[in-house]
Amino acid sequence: MKGFLYIILAVLFLSVLVIPVVEVFMLGRDRILLASALYNSFRAARESGYSYQKMREIDAVADEEAFLRSFADTFAASYGMDCIDPTANPLHFTCPDRTFNDFEVHIDFMEETRDGGAIATVVTITAKTEYRFRTAYLQALDSGGGAPYLLQKTQSHTMRVTN
Repeated sequence: MKGFLYIILAVLFLSVLVIPVVEVFMLGRDRILLASALYNSFRAARESGYSYQKMREIDAVADEEAFLRSFADTFAASYGMDCIDPTANPLHFTCPDRTFNDFEVHIDFMEETRDGGAIATVVTITAKTEYRFRTAYLQALDSGGGAPYLLQKTQSHTMRVTN
C-alpha cells in the first residue's frame, strides 16, 4: 500500500514539473508559427505591393496601401483573425474565438538606392501580442499581477526587382 502511495505522489510531482516544460514547448511552437505567418504574409504582400509604374526602371517602390491590405488578409487568414482596418499602420488583429490575444503589427517602409541606381524598399515588420498561456497552472501564475509575457517578432525583408 505504501508503494502505491509513492507512485501516486511521484506522478503528481512529475505532472507539476512536466506542465511548465510542455508550456515552454508550446511557446516555442507559437514563436515559429508567428515567424512563419509574418514571412508568408510578406511574400504574399510583396507580389501585389509593387508600384508598377516604377518597375519599368527596375525600381522596387512599394505601394503601401496595397501592401498593407494584402498583408492583413494573409496574416488574418493564417491565424483565423479579423483585421480592424487593413489600410491603417499599425495593423490591429482581433481573434473572435479568443484563442489568441489581439495582435498589433507595425510595418515600416524605407527606400534605399542599390548598386546601379536601382531603388529597393526595405520592409521591417514588427508583430507583438501578450502571450496567452494555455495551461491552468501558468495562467494562475500569469494573473498574479506581474508584467505579461510579450510575444514579439521583428523581421526585415528587401523588395527588389530583378532584370
